[in-house]
Amino acid sequence: MVLYFAFGSNLDAEQMAERCPGSRAAFRARLADHRIAFTYPSRRWGGGAADIVAAPGACVWGLVWELADGQLAALDRYEQGYRRIELLVRDADDRPHRASSYSVRDKGEHPPTRHYLDKMLRWGERWQFPEDYLAQLRAVPTLGA
Repeated sequence: MVLYFAFGSNLDAEQMAERCPGSRAAFRARLADHRIAFTYPSRRWGGGAADIVAAPGACVWGLVWELADGQLAALDRYEQGYRRIELLVRDADDRPHRASSYSVRDKGEHPPTRHYLDKMLRWGERWQFPEDYLAQLRAVPTLGA
């Protein structure tokens, strides 16, 4: 079993079921000293896709998925433009966990589409992310806004 920290479109349980059949949502987690950013120009989403960037004092909320061995390799195929990284995230009880995740290789500034951001918000609400974090996401400017 492998732990994977999702913070963007992979918060979506249906999307993860397609990409990694049998994956299981394990727990909410936060990544300290990072902020969410939209640094990848996604053709699939028609705008910026989520990334994490270092930011002392900030945090990114996400969901840790339990994946079967080999499923990260399957996920790699969907994460074009990203590199796999290892992170230390903390659960709701402040326990640390090592998890794999992804970071954009060549970062730029690319506003997300309303559709993409709404997907993150919908699943963030479902996973009960803190309201202040959801408010931060709601404030992100989107394409055409």
